Amino acid sequence: MRNTVGRAVRGAGLAAAVAAAGVAARTQEGPPVWPMTPDQPTSARLLAALPEGDEKRKFLLDCTGCHQLSVRTAYPAGAARDSADWDAAVQRMLRYGGARGGFPVIHDGREAASTARWLARHLPARPPVAGDGSEAWRALVPAASAWRVTEYPLQPAWELPHDVAVDGAGRVVITGMMTGRMYVLDPRTGTMDTVPVPVPRANPRAVEVDAAGRWWVALGGPRQVAVHDPRASGAAAWRTFATGMYPHSVALGRDGEGWFNGHFTRSPELIGRVSLAAGAGRVDTVAVTPHPTLAEVPGGPIPYEIRVAPDGVVWTSELSGNRLVAHDPRDGRTWAVPIPEAHGGPRRFDVDARGALWVPLYAGNALLRYEPASNRFTRLPLPIPDAVPYVARVDRASGDVWVGTSAADAVLRWTPAASRWRVYPLPSRGALVRHLAVDARTRDVWLAYGASPGPAARVARLTVR
Repeated sequence: MRNTVGRAVRGAGLAAAVAAAGVAARTQEGPPVWPMTPDQPTSARLLAALPEGDEKRKFLLDCTGCHQLSVRTAYPAGAARDSADWDAAVQRMLRYGGARGGFPVIHDGREAASTARWLARHLPARPPVAGDGSEAWRALVPAASAWRVTEYPLQPAWELPHDVAVDGAGRVVITGMMTGRMYVLDPRTGTMDTVPVPVPRANPRAVEVDAAGRWWVALGGPRQVAVHDPRASGAAAWRTFATGMYPHSVALGRDGEGWFNGHFTRSPELIGRVSLAAGAGRVDTVAVTPHPTLAEVPGGPIPYEIRVAPDGVVWTSELSGNRLVAHDPRDGRTWAVPIPEAHGGPRRFDVDARGALWVPLYAGNALLRYEPASNRFTRLPLPIPDAVPYVARVDRASGDVWVGTSAADAVLRWTPAASRWRVYPLPSRGALVRHLAVDARTRDVWLAYGASPGPAARVARLTVR
């Protein structure tokens, strides 16, 4: 199926002038779409009202991963929720994502009443005003003529574009987590194709494109990894492999090899490999170094990202476990590296050409560089307070690190050679950047706005001239 999608080109000078478009009411098919406009404050400004410390970090890890703490969540009727209203809201979230339920993304110690009292005590009675331009980080925004953001809506509006990848021809492959299908955007023509995944309730979340142009897709609910060859047609285009676990992310290894991690595995905590070369394909799993305190606790460490370093070592992160975990396929060793700050929340990291890991500390509001050879960490605080970094990706040509934020409606760029941050505000309010990818040919940065529930579904392209 093909649609021509409208484009809205927006640069730094339009930060307060863009209204949310294409907003739909709640439907039976998907979650609600929330109207959010640039005159509302960012989630980062709301989070700034909460006192710093372990309680705030744990709240970020438990309560802001699916959607932002926005005006819509904190002030649904224009005034702050009271403690009883917050209690009911947190109980709803615990029924959905509590550690003892079917999708355990909240740690086992989360309690509704105490969370409600804390929020009611610290959030102001009225929402703060949107940014007035006086924030210090605005000096890091390049001139409007130097960059632009182009947004591309997805249909239906309640879709969740979870991940993006760019193929060798510059087409953008997008996972549609809510509808169970894939989208392919051709930026040259503005056309958007849809490709159904031939698995019931497919739940595609992560995607990578290998050198042969094949898509490697993590199918969460069905507990599968799917491999799609766009050159083939019909049933021959897809191959699926049972993983025995809910795969969160996928990473490319050697040619014809993909790695995945078990999002909710804990005892044992598992990663796995799909090898296409072995006839009909083979799936192997590996138990990694167990978490010393969370392996036997409901919810567990919550394995998150998985990446393969240039030396072949497979790295994964633990969102609640606060560790990096490694496996060397050459000798079978596994080991763990604790994050050197409490409740940092390592989320979707990347590995550069020299083997250094660039780790966004979701609750620590920092970018962490880890050098395995020297076991050395370097902490780089983000220039925007309470930005809540979700994902980092390295531009292999320049070595620059792009960071997508969960709460600031902005993308950040760290240039190691100059030790310098740059900030690129996004035109849409509520733009939780769940994933990003760098086009190796054009150096454009592609973003997936993945709040659920949140504003109308869209992806965006950041072009730096």
